[in-house]
Amino acid sequence: MLSLQELLQAARAHPLYRDWPLEAVRCMGDPAWRHLPTLGREALRDRPLPRADAGELVYLSTGTVGHPKLVSLGRADLDRVGTLCAHFGALEGIGPRSRVMVLLPMALWPVGRITMEGHRRLGATVYPVDLHGGIDAWQRLARELRPTVISSTPSVLAAWAPYYDGPPLELVETTGEPLLTRERHLIEGRFGGRVHDAYGLTECAVGVECAVRDGFHYWPDATHVEILAPDSDSPVPPGDEGEIVLTSFQNARLPILRYRSGDRGRLIPQSCACGHPTPRVQIFGRLRPAFDLPRGVLLEPEILAEALDVEGGVRLRYKKGAESPAAAFLEQNCSPTLEVVYHGPVPPPTARRRLLEAIPELAELVHEGELQLDVAGTAVTGG
Repeated sequence: MLSLQELLQAARAHPLYRDWPLEAVRCMGDPAWRHLPTLGREALRDRPLPRADAGELVYLSTGTVGHPKLVSLGRADLDRVGTLCAHFGALEGIGPRSRVMVLLPMALWPVGRITMEGHRRLGATVYPVDLHGGIDAWQRLARELRPTVISSTPSVLAAWAPYYDGPPLELVETTGEPLLTRERHLIEGRFGGRVHDAYGLTECAVGVECAVRDGFHYWPDATHVEILAPDSDSPVPPGDEGEIVLTSFQNARLPILRYRSGDRGRLIPQSCACGHPTPRVQIFGRLRPAFDLPRGVLLEPEILAEALDVEGGVRLRYKKGAESPAAAFLEQNCSPTLEVVYHGPVPPPTARRRLLEAIPELAELVHEGELQLDVAGTAVTGG
């Protein structure tokens, strides 16, 4: 991985950080670091694209939240992210006996190439499979390849699950988009392997679930995680929720310093029961002002939380449906889903009734079959 000084040197040469006082930073987290600005999505989106150097620059785009992004990675950057992916696989239990079917877009997403590289470094046999052909093609390949691990997006695996008749898996890797509780249960029930979700953005790979699945383990030499107040650059008290802000030691071509992820979460202060020494970050969803539901209905998260009237936290996740690069193969299998997970003794049917009674627009969408509402009374930490 890049050292802090190498990262700062790359940032000083990049137009994004032209006005940042980087010279004063001596170590990660020192007062000069804490007084640096933060980087927003607009700055990355509006930046001028660099000229591609022959044989060096790789442009890779994604669009799981509806807005395609373009991120430049050099060969050395891809190598560093591949090393981090190998850490992920080792924590999950991937090894030389593993047969991994990587079912991801191979041309559009960096995650397909990086996932293959990370698993190969662990000695696993890797089968890269693009999404062309849909469920029938994936099923035929699974019967022939007989994988022990399948790595894909939650939407792809949830759409495939009802038809899967291949060998039971040792584990399943999900990445590239939020994993709903319903999807996790469906995937594990049909594929037979425990799901390990990964967390990251196009701009920065972050961490992965262990077998305990209480947050995402991350490697501080690869990714620095801060939790800041959503409306300022001030850190929140230890253990409190806030916006996840990321610094990557993986990318020298496009340095990522104090990038506001738009995700809400917290750092977990306790050691993990799995015994792995790496720290963990817990994710609670997006920091969006409102959910853009079907028929143009805008739903404020605060209204949902108030309608539930439960003590403790509420986690909300909304997936519009097939929006990823897999969309062409999933149109008939995905529908908009709002997931509400809460802490408290209120039974899920009661919580669901409260939501539908308090929010007529939500009730109408659910009644007309345009929105699936998943309500669960036991919070699932991590993915």
